[in-house]
Amino acid sequence: MKVYCNREILSALKDINFPKEKSEILDIAKYQMDISEASIITLNQLDEKIFYSLDEVCNNVKIICSLELRNAIKKIKFPTTKEDIIKYLKSRKCPDSIIDTTEGLPDDIVYNSISEICE
Repeated sequence: MKVYCNREILSALKDINFPKEKSEILDIAKYQMDISEASIITLNQLDEKIFYSLDEVCNNVKIICSLELRNAIKKIKFPTTKEDIIKYLKSRKCPDSIIDTTEGLPDDIVYNSISEICE
């Protein structure tokens, strides 16, 4: 499942002059002082190709479910929607990085399991 970039990735890549290959995007992101290892791992999952815009990069990002994210949603009741997941995470005072990741999920899907969220 493809999701949009979280704020951290957007911030790290906002000044890139495209086109860039995946390896160039990763090199640029790695030099950002405030980018997390989770975001680098996420960017490492990009397709091997040349990207012509930040939008194209973000459309190619795949959600990576960390143990932290899986633990945060393991007790959520299914079926559920993106809106319900975000409300649940906020009510449990989860870190912004987890909420940012789930905000990239498509709006029009009903999820029946963690695997559907994290595929």
